[in-house]
Amino acid sequence: MRTSERAAVTELFVFDTAMEKTKLSAIEARDFYSLSYRYCGNVLFRTQNVELISEAGSVTFMPRNTPYKTEIQEDMRMTAVHFKLNRDIEFRNPSVLQIHDKSIQRLFERLAQRFRVDEPLDFGCMAIFYELLAKLESLASEDPIPHKIALARELMLQNFSDPLFSITALAERLEISTSYLRREFAKSYGKKPIAFLRELRIGRARNLLQSEYLSIAQIAAQSGFSSVSYFIQVFHKAEGESPERYRRRFYT
Repeated sequence: MRTSERAAVTELFVFDTAMEKTKLSAIEARDFYSLSYRYCGNVLFRTQNVELISEAGSVTFMPRNTPYKTEIQEDMRMTAVHFKLNRDIEFRNPSVLQIHDKSIQRLFERLAQRFRVDEPLDFGCMAIFYELLAKLESLASEDPIPHKIALARELMLQNFSDPLFSITALAERLEISTSYLRREFAKSYGKKPIAFLRELRIGRARNLLQSEYLSIAQIAAQSGFSSVSYFIQVFHKAEGESPERYRRRFYT
């Protein structure tokens, strides 16, 4: 979110919300920027160019004029901030920042407590928001994600549906050790690469299970699982029910 020219906030709206698990849905482009802090739950965001997973303890940034799709993968609760600026900023890509600093959560909480609809530009509220922006900018620049670790994530997003794609093969392709990949990926994104890869595959399977035209075997293969039995085992562990039972929610 760094800019070459500083922008001033001209409008601000803050709210707390909790939402239940939902399937993928489309969100139209909006004329404001959005920042949100997630207290619990996982949410998938998909734009034309990128797919992101926002989980508990992360901050999500969505630029203005960006249509996207979102899937609430687990019941979630968040504080969201919608704001406008007096000029466009150069950071135009959606992003998710894993936060390991409780002060960020406290700033979002203070914003939600202070904000009043009838006083949207209250100076105290604006001061908290500027402090939050400064803190996020500082955190984002303190520990840049290593290039090969960021590339690993992109390659997982592109190839997770291939049953032959694995963390070992990924490390070999990037010419790094699997231990380095596991350590630095967890440090950068807050989870092990195998967990991230599994989430992507389970997310694809959930979407495909909402269609009655594919068999369980076809869904397993198209979601990146090497066998039907392994798919059923992993899906049941993640969702608490079998793929067939999950599907019956939509076709009973």
